[in-house]
Amino acid sequence: QDGISALPEFRRLASEAPVIIMTAFGDLETAVAALQNGASDYLTKPFELKDARRSCEAALESAGSRPEEKNTGSPEKTRASGESKRGEIIGSSPAIQQIFKQIALVADSDLSVLITGETGTGKELVAAAIHRHSPRRDAPYLPIAPVALNSDLIESELFGHVAGAFTGAVSDRAGVFEQAEGGTVLLDEIGDLPLGTQVKLLRVLDQQEYFRVGDVRPRPCNVRILAATNCDLQQAVQDGSFREDLFYRLNGLRMHLPPLRERLQDIPALCKYFLSSLNYRGAAFTEELLAQVVARPWNGNIRELRNAIEHAAVLARGRAITLEDFPAPQPSREHLSNQGFESVVQDWFADVTKALGEHHIGLHEALLSEIEPILFRLALKHTGDNRSKAAELLGIHRATLREKLRSFDIE
Repeated sequence: QDGISALPEFRRLASEAPVIIMTAFGDLETAVAALQNGASDYLTKPFELKDARRSCEAALESAGSRPEEKNTGSPEKTRASGESKRGEIIGSSPAIQQIFKQIALVADSDLSVLITGETGTGKELVAAAIHRHSPRRDAPYLPIAPVALNSDLIESELFGHVAGAFTGAVSDRAGVFEQAEGGTVLLDEIGDLPLGTQVKLLRVLDQQEYFRVGDVRPRPCNVRILAATNCDLQQAVQDGSFREDLFYRLNGLRMHLPPLRERLQDIPALCKYFLSSLNYRGAAFTEELLAQVVARPWNGNIRELRNAIEHAAVLARGRAITLEDFPAPQPSREHLSNQGFESVVQDWFADVTKALGEHHIGLHEALLSEIEPILFRLALKHTGDNRSKAAELLGIHRATLREKLRSFDIE
């Protein structure tokens, strides 16, 4: 018998003894099966002795301090809940193993989770995994991005409306929270939620009820709320664009997803996984090519890597993939510097200090005032004047972008 399937018997025979699972399978399903069925921790082979010692010490410290647990769940059932390969989270790096553990530990609860990380790091995959391994797994899971909704109808989309609530509301309509009753809602890019709607979301979290638009009767709400963002919500709180009380209610547990540059050892496995999911016959990666792919900058993280592999597989047309089949890498800051960006700033610096003589002060603000309008115009042009996407591209909050554009008199 393997350790995972033996866990319920261990817990029955020696409920107070901590159990640590040693496994060769460092995937999410193993983490969930181990931790949700009573293991104190799990170690993925190969591991460092210091990691095993740390795990044992933590298990011994917690032994006896927790109430006796009776677990009647089947590990086979837990494992089966994650059998689908769609949206699988791939990786064996310490950073992603920590995410697996957090998913396994938080999935069983109804705690609100705030998932943070750069664009393309897999925030929605993590949210879906939390739902998939939770007791709510058989109920609806609805991911929704407020930024994609009409700002005039966002409350109707989330909470529903009654007939006659506004022009065009010819009948009652259920919103996202009603449709997801008993399940989970992911609010993606939560930082874009309008302040007025934030107040109503806070009511859902605090009192488990909401009002349809135009209704005076509250409706009960049994929904778990997960939130995701790539912006700094604490900074948004300071800027006044995000409510502090809502931030703390959403931040029951924060999970920060590492960028791809912090988990380079996962890139080969991700490449093979994405390629196999495309079902292109004959296409393959050599070890030399994988090393070259790992060395490239992936500023768009996993999303950029996946798109690049699909691009390469199409061009390879069944033959072995080469580096030439990949799209050109997105320029990094270092690349821009090497291409003359630094020399441009040097020329500007020389011209300004020469013109001002000994009175050259405030150069930092002066340079920003020259560069920012150009950068913001380019971002708006690149996103087709979509300010939310432009803010995401720039890595700033939408409210900050709005204020900057107003100060630069950019319409």
